Amino acid sequence: MQRQRLPDRLVLIAATASLAIGVLVAAASGGRAARVSYARDVQPLFDRKCTSCHPVSYPYLDLRAGRSYDQLVHVPAATAPAFARVLPGRSELSYLLTHPPDPSLRDLMTEDERELLIRWIDEGARDD
Repeated sequence: MQRQRLPDRLVLIAATASLAIGVLVAAASGGRAARVSYARDVQPLFDRKCTSCHPVSYPYLDLRAGRSYDQLVHVPAATAPAFARVLPGRSELSYLLTHPPDPSLRDLMTEDERELLIRWIDEGARDD
């Protein structure tokens, strides 16, 4: 049996430690990426997909930057006042995600974009 040289052992130990740390970090974060940021992730989604109609065609909800957060979080839905548009921590109760979409807009958002909104709400719908 041939003995490994010291530098080879150090490389092996360092690689193993690095892998272990990566696994621990992934486990601690639930395997998810960094927290969703409203300014970095959510508002740009609204800018790309929603602001052409909100508020132009739907004046009761302005999703433009600087206005959207205050019109979403803990605000009753105009078309269903018993529901909050966004209820932090409860995506399954947030009207933004539960109301039936206009059939012509059903595919407006991708599944990944919808998942981003779900994560943002479930993480507490922070304005950051």
